[in-house]
Amino acid sequence: MIESYCKEILRFRKALNLTAAEDVHTLMQRFVNPSLAMNVWIPKKGRLLDVGSGMGIPGVPLLLEEPGLHGLLVERRKKRAEFLRHIVRTFGLNAEVFDDDIRKLAPLEADVLVARAVAEQAWLLDACCRHVKPSGTAILIVPRQSSIARVRGWSHIGDCQIGAGEALLCIRRYQREPANREVSRET
Repeated sequence: MIESYCKEILRFRKALNLTAAEDVHTLMQRFVNPSLAMNVWIPKKGRLLDVGSGMGIPGVPLLLEEPGLHGLLVERRKKRAEFLRHIVRTFGLNAEVFDDDIRKLAPLEADVLVARAVAEQAWLLDACCRHVKPSGTAILIVPRQSSIARVRGWSHIGDCQIGAGEALLCIRRYQREPANREVSRET
């Protein structure tokens, strides 16, 4: 099914400005394989939030491989969101497509957040924090030399290199402490 998905991307790539890749092999090498490398940290079941989904990377390959996942594909560009709806229908994916800015959506209660080159890490994690369950994870495809953003509410779990210039970064969300919490000082 992944090859058929790649062919759909190629069919619409020029009309929707999806990618410069011109063949299935290039799509697999540049986009699909790095997405599938996330499987190390992806649960077999749960809600997967893909922010800035565009042509469905990294969410769609993960949903094709793990049918127990429910996809939440967020893409603010309307034409690309329509492409994602076409992909969801064509491949019978268990997924919803949201054509809005992530900051405007009601909390999505995702178990895992995935993204590829959407925004600066700190901004992305802050914008998505309310959409990821406590103890949920974020798995980001980032440039290899990226430094790990320090964002309140998230802690680094691990990372690995996945290609010539990219790495996977895995971060766990933790419950934020209330701002006005009083600390007990018993002696």
